[in-house]
Amino acid sequence: MRKMLVALLLMLALTLSLGQEKALAEADCSNVKINTGSATVVTQLYENQCAILGWDSGMITTDMKANCCGPSVTIRVNGNDWNKLVGEGKLDGFRYVRVSKSNEGAYQIEPRQVTGGKPVTISGADFFK
Repeated sequence: MRKMLVALLLMLALTLSLGQEKALAEADCSNVKINTGSATVVTQLYENQCAILGWDSGMITTDMKANCCGPSVTIRVNGNDWNKLVGEGKLDGFRYVRVSKSNEGAYQIEPRQVTGGKPVTISGADFFK
């Protein structure tokens, strides 16, 4: 009887814990909403495995729009090296998300792709194509 009770409690704990993470196998992986605390937006921007494409701010929570069709990583690149590689055409086809901060402190997110030696803005849906 004790073993059955332990097994039941273990199943319940596993069932509840598995439901805490967002599902990556959603019907439309290019338009996923992630709800997070407003204080963790910048952390999510750099640490989430999905490509964050924007968000709607609230006082307590924030709905982030993301593309989860494939994994993405965050890297920092020396600006001179970046300009040299783009100018030489070695990054053609490279897709990335440019994050910039305005004078007012708001973040702007732009999905981009290097095409013909020049970065161009693309749609969020095209990020993983």
